[in-house]
Amino acid sequence: MNNFREYNQAQGVFRPIIPNDLLEPEHPARVIDRVVELLDLKVIYDAYKEEGNPPYHPKMMLKVLFYSYCTGIMSSRKMWKGLKDRADYIFLSGDQVPNFRTINNYRTRHMEVLADIFTQIVHLCVKLGMVEFEHLAIDGEKVHANASYHRSKNKKRLEQSYERVRGGIAKLLEREVTEDFTEEKKGERIKRLRKQEKQLLGLKRELEGMNDEKATINMTDKEASVMNHKDGRSLPSYNHQSAVDGLHGVTCALKSEGEPDKAEDLLELVDMAKENTGGKHENVSADSAFCDYARLQEVEEEREENFLLPDKRFETTEKDNGKKGKYDISHFEEGEDGVIICPEGQAMKLKTVNRYEDGHTVSIYEGTGCEGCIFHDKCTKGKKRTIAIDSREPYRKIMREKLRSDKGREVYMSRQGIVEPVHGDDQKNKGWRQHHMRGLAKASLEFMLIRIGSNLGKIARYRARELLLMPVSTPV
Repeated sequence: MNNFREYNQAQGVFRPIIPNDLLEPEHPARVIDRVVELLDLKVIYDAYKEEGNPPYHPKMMLKVLFYSYCTGIMSSRKMWKGLKDRADYIFLSGDQVPNFRTINNYRTRHMEVLADIFTQIVHLCVKLGMVEFEHLAIDGEKVHANASYHRSKNKKRLEQSYERVRGGIAKLLEREVTEDFTEEKKGERIKRLRKQEKQLLGLKRELEGMNDEKATINMTDKEASVMNHKDGRSLPSYNHQSAVDGLHGVTCALKSEGEPDKAEDLLELVDMAKENTGGKHENVSADSAFCDYARLQEVEEEREENFLLPDKRFETTEKDNGKKGKYDISHFEEGEDGVIICPEGQAMKLKTVNRYEDGHTVSIYEGTGCEGCIFHDKCTKGKKRTIAIDSREPYRKIMREKLRSDKGREVYMSRQGIVEPVHGDDQKNKGWRQHHMRGLAKASLEFMLIRIGSNLGKIARYRARELLLMPVSTPV
């Protein structure tokens, strides 16, 4: 018999665990632990009362949440499992194991103060030299809501559903009471009637609030809107916008909406980034969804940053010479005395001028030699070619010149390498392709936790040593 040590896997083992000794010195969990220790959490502490059983420490719960989202774990049940048997979670929790309901309740309880914590973390990134203020790239990503497309209805489909439910109630009420109609069956019928009555009242309420015939509403998540995704699918979704710094991809500002990107969001995100970082970026870039005449005028006249905003027509023109090729509106030029010259050298006369409340005008020009032109069919389907010229067109020309310059092209081309990797990390690496919670407030909460996790991950990757050397008393 060989002289081996006794080996028995069924034997119980008792050994002391020191959570602080479980991980290597610069493990991401240690980084997140130190970040939370640096945060000012007074607003969260003030939400608790002295009475009742002592709750889990808010600081510990935050560490668990932030670390989970940093590593792509968004399910409270998976967090609960990690707290039972994973060294990184045991270190963060001090071997305490709040269950999944406690974790989920904590996550939603402090939604309103999370924006302040996000700002503190951005300040910390600035202090660590992770924000260089050279290029701020802005973009939105659409994430599938926790709802099915087939539950999205327009007004006509809502009316059909209303009539179907009402008809079902009428049939239940008209059904005869037979001899075998027991108390149990009576209770079941009453239960069905109450359920359908509740459904009918809900449909009636939605119909009364829907004025637009073309508008749709999702019956599972009413704040989500059907949006077109890059892969061609139309899904009930939320749109999450980011303002990302170019050095390490730190998210400086974010915003969630139930509608696609629009021009009005641009400067709001820029101002939020300025407030969160305490500094101003030299260059700001965004795609054509954030561009309109009003924004072009405002950034040229009132803003100090160098904005790079292609309009939709510019993107089309640069790709394939415009929708109509040579006869695209981009090839019509202004001649002497304000006359517009078409690509074939024919003058176009001013037909009318439309004036708007904000002071801008739109001039409508009409061709004078269209009837005898051999290129008529390539240029227009009508008798005469007409074009509309906005009085703010000079601002668009200035922007196009900037985008076509060597510097403008170089800066704008770098945009995709700044903001797109962050979206890719959200959806590919962390697997966040669909929301786990419903409603705009909770969708916004999910996005903020995802991006807090993203920023914390970048601190762990680029500045772990510097952070861990910072005293806990350092103000963020």
